[in-house]
Amino acid sequence: MNTRTRMTMMTLFGLLLLGVAAFADAADDLDAEEIQARLESLTCSGPKTRVAIYGFYATGKLAAFEGYNVGDGLAAQLATELMRTDCFIVLDRTGLSPVLREQELALAGVVNRETGPAAGGLIGAEVIIKGAVTEYEPNKRGGGLTVGAAVPSLPFGVRLGRNGSRAHVGLDISVIDAGTGQVKSAHRVTADSRSGGWTLGLDHERASIGGDRFSKSPLGIAARNALGKAVLTLADALGDVPWRSQVVDASDNTVFLNAGVATGIREGDVYRVSTVVRTLVDPATGLLLDTVEREVGAVRILSVEEKYAMAEPLDDTRVKRGDYVHL
Repeated sequence: MNTRTRMTMMTLFGLLLLGVAAFADAADDLDAEEIQARLESLTCSGPKTRVAIYGFYATGKLAAFEGYNVGDGLAAQLATELMRTDCFIVLDRTGLSPVLREQELALAGVVNRETGPAAGGLIGAEVIIKGAVTEYEPNKRGGGLTVGAAVPSLPFGVRLGRNGSRAHVGLDISVIDAGTGQVKSAHRVTADSRSGGWTLGLDHERASIGGDRFSKSPLGIAARNALGKAVLTLADALGDVPWRSQVVDASDNTVFLNAGVATGIREGDVYRVSTVVRTLVDPATGLLLDTVEREVGAVRILSVEEKYAMAEPLDDTRVKRGDYVHL
């Protein structure tokens, strides 16, 4: 290979390296591995909070992407990610219509009532999570670089290139008290993801041949990273939400609570008991402002069943139906 050919090849590869430096980003966002590591190591102590997930609000070009319902899709992914943490009792309200339909069929006598689902059995939420898709850009930024050269000793020229694109997702998420409707906290999460590919071509005076390879669209990766950040943020925010259960029935020696295995309570746990002594209602609006409670004692969990738990009163605590049990 003569000096001119070597110089040509060196120039070609030098330009190619510049393209690689410009676009050779990892397919995932820069902190994607950190997000996944934190999600896998996430641990929660104490009873689980009941969380209802509603569809994310999205309008205009953000509402749909290639036939995909962006709002409901992201809400479903958030429910999945929250379930994976095993820190919450997740209630997916985006899929509630089929459940209600089955109950209606049973009430109408269309299906066997003994096998049909009974109405009134839906689990209530302590916290509602609502979100809005504020940014959903599959191609926030993109570009490419292709270089080519003719080698005198070869009957064809060579083209090499690199291209890439960047996707961006932004979500606004609110944590709402299901009892009062008050927004307890609001959070904004964003994530980017980049993807790139290679092109190779051979050029002849009578023909040209080439090919390319491009990794999967970064939009889904950006969405998953944004949801991962949202789960971490919500885990911190919901850690401050006080857990409460209620007394279903009580006798002198046994107390039944409406908290089962899914709540995460365990045999031997001790909880305080409070009773409502006054309810404060705004006379102008009829809205419940607050309740005044008085602590009456404590109970110890004896056993935990699928849908309820049994406890014993401590220190002559007198418990009645409707009393609240809390940490």
